[in-house]
Amino acid sequence: MDLEAIDYFIMVAEAQSLSHAAKLYGLPKSSLSHKVRKLEDSLGVALFVRDGRELHLSDAGAEFLDHAQRIKESCEGAKAAVAEARHDIAGTLTIGSTGEFGTSFTSELLFAFRQQYPQVRVDVIFLSLGYFLAPEKHQPFDGIFHWGEPANSDYIARKLGEASYGLYASPRYLERFGAPATPDELEKHVAVAFRQPNGIQSWHLQRGGETSDFAPSAHCMANDYWMLKYFAVAGEGIVYLPTFFTEIECMNGDLVPVLPDWRSPLVSINLLYLRRRYVSRKFAAFLDFCLEYYRQRASYSSPRYCVEVVRPYADARSRGEER
Repeated sequence: MDLEAIDYFIMVAEAQSLSHAAKLYGLPKSSLSHKVRKLEDSLGVALFVRDGRELHLSDAGAEFLDHAQRIKESCEGAKAAVAEARHDIAGTLTIGSTGEFGTSFTSELLFAFRQQYPQVRVDVIFLSLGYFLAPEKHQPFDGIFHWGEPANSDYIARKLGEASYGLYASPRYLERFGAPATPDELEKHVAVAFRQPNGIQSWHLQRGGETSDFAPSAHCMANDYWMLKYFAVAGEGIVYLPTFFTEIECMNGDLVPVLPDWRSPLVSINLLYLRRRYVSRKFAAFLDFCLEYYRQRASYSSPRYCVEVVRPYADARSRGEER
């Protein structure tokens, strides 16, 4: 069986379009189409069903995709094993991460890792918060960055560090409404809140032996931390976010800690990987690198990712007129 055709089939299946796959992977559309058609001929079934401009997997295609991904994984493993025999760290690492991790820690960590191990390719897939609730849909990952301990006992968790949530607001908001002096005064303020599947996320805060659980009533809600940070930087209210996710905005003065002595309980940041007999040299090197990176993060010079300063429309318009 043509291994390249299998690889092209996976590309098209994930992109759901020949054109999209061609642009995404820098391949001629005709080559993708030809390989997929030859694969269908060799199997004697149609792998895709066309719906307008999109291609959806047929029943046979969905069944074959599962096997194709295993074949690809085995080929990558074989390549890595040969490279390891030459004492090289090489192959592809498939890493799962949430959006806030992916554009905060994961991106800069992987950038630093690639500088040290340029022969390793990285494939990062952002996961929803409910990923571990649907194990039947899991795809193979080398590792997953995860808050807290995994509910699934199939995973081993290696603790990289700890982080907590805190309250933040823009200087613009605090100039208008003032800063609360105690958690009880949060009732008088506007909130920007995270929407969980079972309702609005509560703000769990503690200071020494004191605790406070505040249920915000928000005008702006989203199930995406990046959108919440945008609204907070824009002056829409006080937000409850992980410390690592706001450090650059606080450094730049776009956000200011609110009630800085009150923080959430610490939560472990873990790198998860499936229990298995064999751990490849590339993942062993990656695990060691992650542990060292979290201990010595300040010594690395990886580019950081932050929200661009959100300016009122009137300010932006006046600057345009000045030009």
